[in-house]
Amino acid sequence: MNKLRRESLKPVIDFLDKIVQPLVCYSVFMLALECHLYPEADSHESHPFFLWSERGVALILTLEYLFRWIRNSGRGFYPLTTFGLIDLVAILPFWIGFVPGIKEHLQLIRTLRVLRMLKFFRYNRGLQVMALGFYRAYFNLRPLMLTAVMVILLTMFALYEIEGPEQEEFRDLLNIAWFLEVTGTTVGYGDLYPQSIPGRVIVMIFMIAGLAIFMACFSAITSAFDEVFEQANDPDFNPLEHFPKIRKQQERLEELTKDVGTTTADDEAAEEEMEEEKELEEVRS
Repeated sequence: MNKLRRESLKPVIDFLDKIVQPLVCYSVFMLALECHLYPEADSHESHPFFLWSERGVALILTLEYLFRWIRNSGRGFYPLTTFGLIDLVAILPFWIGFVPGIKEHLQLIRTLRVLRMLKFFRYNRGLQVMALGFYRAYFNLRPLMLTAVMVILLTMFALYEIEGPEQEEFRDLLNIAWFLEVTGTTVGYGDLYPQSIPGRVIVMIFMIAGLAIFMACFSAITSAFDEVFEQANDPDFNPLEHFPKIRKQQERLEELTKDVGTTTADDEAAEEEMEEEKELEEVRS
């Protein structure tokens, strides 16, 4: 039954595959044109053509989502797959507009139509390769991001206590987080800076640590992309097949190191030391 259903929907899906990309481009172009012509109005206050144009695009994309869900029956829960989530994001902004009380935010919600460009991921090998590079780098970036969060939090509370009495702006943690963000990324707007000597010393240390973490993140991303680009030179290389492979590889590594620092690891280390001592005694005897 599932096979018959997939075969019957195949011509429909093939047709949708041909029109989805130009349809997404058209949708984003109409959004840009509407914002240019009616900058102060939402979709209900601008020319009716834009509203009905969006309804037509959303209807087609919604039908595509439903057809792919039905055709995918028996091969996993489609809404939770990568492509299923992308297809859902493509139609969600339109349907959110029908939620009661959301009218005042329609201008912001309509900008989310740009996320429909994520649908190019299904058809564009280059985007898949790029996503694979970031996915491979992600596992090395996690400890670096944790380190960055620790450094930022430590610096944030230190400035709050030391620089706060000197400047009212540093009594707001959000302001301090903003300052550390622009400082750590070397943007430095200059709208906020410490005035006390201890505060400046803390920020100097933070900048050195921040630059070190930033360079480590850059190196992790570069290394991951170098590996992925080298593999992508193979015409038979399929980026989508490597996402689960990388995930399984990382799961095995995490399984091997999950007990590090625990009492289980301490007991195993003690047993290994005892076995080594026994072996040495046997050799000596």
